[in-house]
Amino acid sequence: MATKKETTNKKIKNSQNKKIDSISSSYQSEFGRVIKCLVIVILILIAMYFVTKLILKNSTDTSYTKEEKTSIQYSEILLGTVFDKKDDEYLVLFYHADDNDNTYTTLMSDYEAKDERLPIYYVDLNNKMNKNCISTDSNKKATNANELKINDATLIKFSNNKISDYLIGEEEISNYLNN
Repeated sequence: MATKKETTNKKIKNSQNKKIDSISSSYQSEFGRVIKCLVIVILILIAMYFVTKLILKNSTDTSYTKEEKTSIQYSEILLGTVFDKKDDEYLVLFYHADDNDNTYTTLMSDYEAKDERLPIYYVDLNNKMNKNCISTDSNKKATNANELKINDATLIKFSNNKISDYLIGEEEISNYLNN
């Protein structure tokens, strides 16, 4: 009897040892899979890093490294601000700024080079924000930007935010700015 019990006990121990061995080997195989996945992910990330560095190094577009100096120009203004300048007296030139005709740009530059001068601004009539002032008639007595009507190149002198002189045409504007 004792031998039967011993045999049964040995069988039970063997089966328990097999279960323990299979559990530990399944943990080992799962742990091995996790390690393999981590190594693969790390290798992919490293490869992507080097490919990105290579692409950026060979890239012909280097605009991200160029430093551009920006300058703010205060001379071009919008129609809505012509009556709101802080200066007591100033000039505003209304014209169609165009690459082909730089007559007014030259007149303004020459005027700005003078020692004694009033501040001068310009309104580009080609700008969509300024289109509502273009008309076939002129309104020389406008009191605000909504009433202002321009039909040709015009120079307006403002005194205390009111129109004091109103000149139309290249010849009149040129004579005024050159004197």
